[in-house]
Amino acid sequence: MATNQAEVRVGLLEGPWAAWQSLADGLRGEGLQVLWVTRDVRTLLDGIGTDPPQVAILDVEPEGDADMGCSANEGLNLLREARKRRLEVRMLVLSSAHAQDFISQCFEEGASGYLFRQNLTTNAVCTAVNALVRGEKLFPVQLLRNDFEHPPVPSATASVLLTLTQREREVLAYVAGGADNLKIAAHLQIAERTVKSHVTQLYRKLGAENRTQLALRACHLGVRPPPDL
Repeated sequence: MATNQAEVRVGLLEGPWAAWQSLADGLRGEGLQVLWVTRDVRTLLDGIGTDPPQVAILDVEPEGDADMGCSANEGLNLLREARKRRLEVRMLVLSSAHAQDFISQCFEEGASGYLFRQNLTTNAVCTAVNALVRGEKLFPVQLLRNDFEHPPVPSATASVLLTLTQREREVLAYVAGGADNLKIAAHLQIAERTVKSHVTQLYRKLGAENRTQLALRACHLGVRPPPDL
């Protein structure tokens, strides 16, 4: 079912790119409801807590210049704090940083999507926002390409799913949707330590080294997030 853009609420942590592109005005022109725009991390966290958007857009400056907006470390800390507070919002990171370690960290800390700024348009950001609202995850194309070219498990095809138990498949689907262990436990009504055990088995069976890689494997295998996530 298509998302009604008029009902999509976003918040924006504005950096130099977003300001230069007048991103907030562009998103309003695309029919999104921009609840607030800020350059202050604490203000964003307060805004999520009191006037929650469906998607928070973080314009992250990889150089870490405090005068230029949100630094890479601030961005990671923000994602970490939002996850710690269990704030129900999808996080979309915009950055020119191409380092895979940083990108993986963003997803580990709770990002739902990551877009490279190069040649990025307001329409592309709007499309990404709507995809996140539908429950999708957006991995950078380069990250996906590298994962395809260097798969830890050469036989990573649909047949791998046959090696998983039914419960492992259920857990994998939630991992693909970005859910943490506590949320998975709540949805499946099982203990968090049981979820952790299943995730450990999934790492072994799918050859993943971290949660981001595990989510990528799930996407490659055609696993989709559950509708209730």
